[in-house]
Amino acid sequence: MRLSSAKPCVLLVEDEPITLSALERLLSSSYRVLTAREADEALRILKRERVEVVVADLRLPKGSGLELLEWVRHNLPETRVIIITGYSSIKGAVEAMRLGASDYIPKPFSVEDIQRAIAGVLQRREEMLGEMREEEFEAVLRALLHPMRRKILSILSRGSLTFTAIWKSTGAKDPTSVNFHLKKLKKMGMLVQDSSKLYRITPLGREAVSLMKSIQKARGS
Repeated sequence: MRLSSAKPCVLLVEDEPITLSALERLLSSSYRVLTAREADEALRILKRERVEVVVADLRLPKGSGLELLEWVRHNLPETRVIIITGYSSIKGAVEAMRLGASDYIPKPFSVEDIQRAIAGVLQRREEMLGEMREEEFEAVLRALLHPMRRKILSILSRGSLTFTAIWKSTGAKDPTSVNFHLKKLKKMGMLVQDSSKLYRITPLGREAVSLMKSIQKARGS
């Protein structure tokens, strides 16, 4: 069983506003499209949204497509990245594939090129991921059984936080209990902690939150 939205989410990262606007308009009938014009803006979106495919230009303000690709590979393994590159940047395209890009599109490109690349990447992604593995679904259920874990997941679904901020948000008197459940959720693959000590929810954690909201809605709570 895989819990997913009706439309896959595609993040377009391109600093040319006319190109970005045109792609957004043409792709929005098939996908939920998010846009960013800078690498750091794309990172902020990726930390709060579930994105299936990132389409990013190799050259970006405040970062690069390769830096974005490396971050996604280490933090969002289920998200696929397509790199757009100029003919003169073939070395960059080779480097992108070496770093884990699912595809690259040379300039100049057509909308059909983008559409074919996204469709191909999504198909391969689904074939690889298949249905949610049984152990993942069991992890979701275990996470939702405990009220403190449900509370932590709900808090982090709104954004990344430090341990202290999470503890205060739970209203718990004892930080030891919060820390215990954070470690459990990390072990289950629901959360990760980055180099700046911020806790962030993973795609599997968001599946748990989505299921939790569905259950609450069904109960009328």
